Amino acid sequence: MDGVDPNFLFDVNQVVGNGRHLHEMTSDEFFLENLGVEKYDLVFIDGFHTYDQTYRDFCNVSLRLHSRSVVVIDDVLPCDKHSALRTQEECIASRRADSNFDGKNLRAWHGDVFRLLVFLNLFHTSLCYATVPGKEGVQTIIWSKALEVDARMRQPQEPWTHPPFAVFDKPQLLLKKMWNLKAVSYSWIIKHKKLYNFCSESILLDYFNVLFADACLQN
Repeated sequence: MDGVDPNFLFDVNQVVGNGRHLHEMTSDEFFLENLGVEKYDLVFIDGFHTYDQTYRDFCNVSLRLHSRSVVVIDDVLPCDKHSALRTQEECIASRRADSNFDGKNLRAWHGDVFRLLVFLNLFHTSLCYATVPGKEGVQTIIWSKALEVDARMRQPQEPWTHPPFAVFDKPQLLLKKMWNLKAVSYSWIIKHKKLYNFCSESILLDYFNVLFADACLQN
């Protein structure tokens, strides 16, 4: 296991060992120095709450994935229009200036990671993804579309009742927005929530049980 952060908020020496490696550096430095293992089964990306850093991390880690890898991306759904701003300073200032602000969750901030969904749909059509709300936030889970193809081949006689995780059905709209990402705002993403492919945790876990069934049998 590899963990990467420029400033861990705990004693690293109490965690490392037994296959756990922590790298106190930026993720850009981690990939530039070709650290870590060749392939990862599971990757969690918390890219500084910005779409560009998150997308850069995703592109870099894509070179370290195998056909069964799963990627989890954090902070994909802002809790309000203030939370969607680029920096936490802007977020806090915007809340304080809002006459309707009730004083709660002043520092709650997710940034503009949601803009990543535009890139996933336009440039990564060999992948599937779903977004799962949870107690600790909303996260987008990504996996290879080839897993579904293999699963369908294993049970060709049975009706496929699992939910499709298709790409967004308005590519021209996304292409237009890509050239003006500032227009992909909080209000826009809420209007186009279909882009998230929302799914409950239980449904997604059931779906993964089907996708990874042969691996479970082998174990």
